[in-house]
This record gives sequence, structure tokens and C-alpha cells, in this order.
Amino acid sequence: MRPLLVLAAVLVVDVVAPPPRREAPPPPPPDRPVDAQHNYPAGEQPQQQQQEDQGRKLAYEFTYSKYLEEVVKILETDPVFNEKLRQMPEADIKEGKIADHLDAVPDPIAQRLHTLKVAELERLREQLAKQIEVDGGAHNIKMPQHLDLQNWEKFGKEDLRLLIKQTVADMEEIDRQRAAQFKEYEMKKKAEEDHKLAQMAPQEREQAKHDIEEKEKRHNEHEKLKHPGSRDQLEEVWEESDNMDKDSFDPRTFFNLHDLNGDGFWNTDELEALFQIELDKMYNETNPDDDPREKYEEMNRMREHVVRQMDKNNDRMISLEEFMKDSEAQAAQGNKDQGWEDIGQQLDHNQGDGQQVDHNQVYTDEELRKFEAEYAQQMGQQAQAHEGQQQQHQPPPVPVQPIQHQQPPTPPVQQQQQQQVHAAVPPQQAQQQQQQQAQPVPVQPHQPIHDIPKDPAYGI
Repeated sequence: MRPLLVLAAVLVVDVVAPPPRREAPPPPPPDRPVDAQHNYPAGEQPQQQQQEDQGRKLAYEFTYSKYLEEVVKILETDPVFNEKLRQMPEADIKEGKIADHLDAVPDPIAQRLHTLKVAELERLREQLAKQIEVDGGAHNIKMPQHLDLQNWEKFGKEDLRLLIKQTVADMEEIDRQRAAQFKEYEMKKKAEEDHKLAQMAPQEREQAKHDIEEKEKRHNEHEKLKHPGSRDQLEEVWEESDNMDKDSFDPRTFFNLHDLNGDGFWNTDELEALFQIELDKMYNETNPDDDPREKYEEMNRMREHVVRQMDKNNDRMISLEEFMKDSEAQAAQGNKDQGWEDIGQQLDHNQGDGQQVDHNQVYTDEELRKFEAEYAQQMGQQAQAHEGQQQQHQPPPVPVQPIQHQQPPTPPVQQQQQQQVHAAVPPQQAQQQQQQQAQPVPVQPHQPIHDIPKDPAYGI
């Protein structure tokens, strides 16, 4: 096993190595303040939405990834430090305890680490200066946590400890955010669907509900999934991906075939490659019924399940020893596979009769009720704001003037006849006729336009 293998695998393989089809994240806008720790606009979380919507895997990557990679490369050149590392459990390395042996490195290696730290501090200084210039002050500054700022001129034990712990913490935070964002994504889809249905006439609503049910039915009509990490699932990969005879399945050979970098461990990318056959059963990139973001989440769920199942030292990787000792992977041939409940089936549980069921769920009924209440309130506020904007842009109403009926000029002969007629009319009756002629013609109001009645008991 290579020296510094565990440290490099825990930190660099998962953090720096680019996964298949991964695109570099776009740089932050020039007019936005930048967080010095993670290189995203201050006050915001990393924007992963676009790549997730496309169903692409995201790497654990931070602005200090290059610095992290260089630190590991320098430490790899010291055989004494490597021997200390070889004798240390992986869990202790992950906690940063390997930093206690940093005093053993010779001066030339220590000097290279000092120089690297100074360069990283200079990069951060320039980044913070740009943020202060944009903000007009240092009120949005968030200081980096991956190095020791008290002893800025020297790379010491605290630097290595902070670097390891910050990397592990950031990786776990990204996983937590991913799961929370997916839950919100699915609840928003359901809330928007219910909101649209509630606006429809009854006949139109029934047709829309039928279309939704048919779409879900088409998506869920796929071959039964095998349990990730089970012997049946691994044998399927052995036969279909590796083009090997199923009856000749050998666990040790299988592990080595899929240890693509030959380091003795299955890392994140190598694990996820094992699930492509199962994912292809459920998702087709050209099928509009399939959601690429759900495929991305399904892949993460499978990987996390296998890591929980096999990884005994919590280093986020699977060693050959752990794989050979796993009861599911080494189960006797012919054991019944317990299958796998995919996200589509979990969503079906969520959309049942509202009662709690003994299944996994993407979200609980209570979480959905709370989210839909907040969503309905948000939609109402947006509608009021839209109406207010429309009223601001409308011109002021024009006052309606009474309509005065003007008579054309009367010829002299006709005028004389009218005078004779008026003279014959009693004074009181003539006055009433003049008042009636002076009254304006009343404007008939329009009847109110009635909207289609909506079912108050349906949807939001």
C-alpha cells in the first residue's frame, strides 16, 4: 500500500479527482461579494441546482482543494511520516491526529510546507481585498477555517489538523445540503401540482389527475431492482458490465476489477459506477417521464447505503478487507435478493391516503403540510404584489361627465310655432318638461363577471 494512501484517499480522491462528465463550476459574478472559504457569493450557499437538474454528479470541491492536494503531495515524499501514518487507524487520520507527527518531517519538507502556506494566505488576502472593495467594508467577511491564522509564517500541526477536519466537515455539509434540497425540491413539485389542479374546472382537473397518474405509472414500470451491494447485484455487474461468466464470480477479482486506480480502496466514483445498471432500469435520458435530478439522488442513496453497510471505520471508502467480510456481498449463491425501493415508490407512499405507512418516505405528511401552507402564503403574497404593480401602472380614471343633449338650431318659423305651443302649456307643466330635458342620461352598469367556481376542499 502506498504511503499516505489513507490521507490522500480520504481528502484528495473524494475532493479533488473529477468524476465522469463533471463540468467546472462557473466563477462568481464580478459584482457579487465572495466568501473566502468556499468561493461563492457571501450570504449564499453553493449553487448546485443547474448541474443537479441535469442529473450530473457533483464533486466535493472547495477553493482550498489545490492547497490540500499540494500538502498531501509534499508529505508523501517523507518516508518517516509515511511510516507513522501506516501505523495509525483511518478514523484517527480523519480526526486529524496524524498532525501530531508533523514534527518528524525534515527541514526541507517543512520549508516547502511553509512556502505553500504563505502562498495560500496571499491568495486569500487578494480574495478578501476584492470582497471588501465590492462591499465597501469588511462586514461580510468570513475568515477561512482550513489553516492556522495565528502562526501565519509557519505550517504547523494545527494547520494540518484544521485542514483535515475542515475538509471532512465541508464534505458532510454538502451531503446534508444535498439531501435537504432534494426533499424541498420534491415537496415543491407536489405543492405546485396541487396548486395548479385547484385552479382547474372539475372536468379539466380529473383529466389532469389521470395524466399525472399515467406518467407515474409509466416511470414505475421497470424491472425489479436488485439490492445495492448484494451478491446478486454484484454478480449482475460481473456478468453484464465485466462480460464474465456469472457462475465464475470471484469477490477478490471483482474488487480488483473495479478498483480503477489500484489503491486498494473503492472511492466515491468507483462505488457509483457499480450502480449504473440499476439506474438504467429506472431512468432514460430521452424519456420526459424521468426526472434527471431524481436519478442523481438515487445514485447518492445507493452509494450511501453501501458505505453504511460495508464501511466499518467510517473513512467513506471500502477496503478489500471490508468488502471480503461483508455478509451481503459474500452471501451464498442463490440467496433471495431483498430488492430496493426506489424514489418513485417512496413518493407513491407519500401520495397515499395520508396515513403513516411502514415504508421509507422522501418527506413526511407533516413536512408536506407545513411546506404547502408556506407555499400557499408565498403565492398569495406574490399575487398581491402583482396586482399592486398593475394598479401603479394603470392611468388615473377619467371622470364621467353628464351627457347634455344639445338641440340643433331651430328655424325661425318652427321657433315661432314652438313659442305658440309653449304659451298654450300651463307654466307648472312647462317647468317639469324643462327639468326632465336637463337630466343626464344614466350609464347602465355592467354585470359582474363570475369566475369558474373552485373546489375549496382540493389542493392548497
